[in-house]
Amino acid sequence: MTKPTGRPRGRPKKPKPDAIPRHAPLPFQDARDILASQLRAELKPATTETPASGLTTLVAAAGTPAGPLATVILGPFQQALRIELTPEQQAKALSYLRDRQKHPEVKGLAPNSRAGMASDWLNWLGYCLHNDCPVLPTSFDDLKLFLNQLVAAGRQKATVEHHVWSICRINRRFGCPDPMASEIATDYWRDLLREKLSGEQKQAEGFSLRVIHRMAVALSDPDHVVATRRVSGEDRIAAEEAQRRRRLRDVAMVNAAYDLLTRASELVSMRWDRITRDASGSGAYRFGKTKTDQVGLGITRYLRPETMAALDAWKLTAGPNPFPFHKVLEYERDHEPSPVPEDVTDVAERERIQWPPLTTQEVGVIFRRGAKLAGVKAPQFSGHSTRVGATQDLIEAGGTLEEAIQAGRWKDGRMAMRYAAKPLAKRAGQNRFRKVETLLNADDKG
Repeated sequence: MTKPTGRPRGRPKKPKPDAIPRHAPLPFQDARDILASQLRAELKPATTETPASGLTTLVAAAGTPAGPLATVILGPFQQALRIELTPEQQAKALSYLRDRQKHPEVKGLAPNSRAGMASDWLNWLGYCLHNDCPVLPTSFDDLKLFLNQLVAAGRQKATVEHHVWSICRINRRFGCPDPMASEIATDYWRDLLREKLSGEQKQAEGFSLRVIHRMAVALSDPDHVVATRRVSGEDRIAAEEAQRRRRLRDVAMVNAAYDLLTRASELVSMRWDRITRDASGSGAYRFGKTKTDQVGLGITRYLRPETMAALDAWKLTAGPNPFPFHKVLEYERDHEPSPVPEDVTDVAERERIQWPPLTTQEVGVIFRRGAKLAGVKAPQFSGHSTRVGATQDLIEAGGTLEEAIQAGRWKDGRMAMRYAAKPLAKRAGQNRFRKVETLLNADDKG
């Protein structure tokens, strides 16, 4: 008897409640949505019937623009983004565009930085469309109102600062003056920082070594059943086997992240061929290019014997993927390479398409799931939690701030001090009152 086809497997999904937005909507959100819709239409294959408006040129100003710089008419919306450059400014802008077209391989910024700049710039375009103000050159008056709307909608200091950086940088790229270069702009920014913006940011919860041990014990316990999707027969056996393999990956992953104080992006980019072992059972990992080592000089960090044992156990079933941390699929489908488009010629890019690693978002999901399994409840666990926890553990154990900076591969102590703020405050307070108590002892002796 064959299974009926066309029926959904398992229990029907429960309807999810509407997500509560993190921030109040921006006044120009509708205009931004129009731009995003038009941009998606322009980025479709050439067979699309939507005429190109040149919007890709403006949005791509944060990356590699192409095409003429001119007023952009948004097709069916009958709205326009205005560019009001002087002849001299337009000559500089066109010269910049020609240089970008001549050297399309030149990026300048890292991929995440380019994506962030493009998002900020799309917000600015949405504001200009909504308020019918010029995109370029950006005036201080318009930028001031734009920033006020971001603040009123609950955007934090780092977000507002990033928008200022993006907009000013793109203006300079196109030969326009910096809208924040005047004295009145400087005074306005100081007022904004002092009166309406706070530099305090939410801190990810630290994944301490104690939590990691509890998580590893729970994941390694064969009697601790982890629910799988509701299936039967061969599918159930495959689902349980995938769950067993997934546990091995998660134990190796959280231990490696703690030992190396990795950022989420560094963790998913780890490679098997960069892990070495020594006779004592411990090991080492050599980083290549990272956020604080763009040139790729490389740096080697220690891996505990427990971590090496977890990596060895996972490697036995991980498959041929060169990246240790990837999705685990039923029937070992993760062992099968994905097809790579012929137009992708970069070797590293082809490898990542053929053997996709985990995404940075999935790292946080795995950490939160492991913490829940270990009986730890903390809503702020993220892909950086092991980095935070390792820094805090080092300081609590008597390590110095310099040791923390070296372990975390930071250029300065700002982030290390932020991560270890509580243990540093505790140590400073204990040292202070230990010295003050000598005054009481002196009075007693006197």
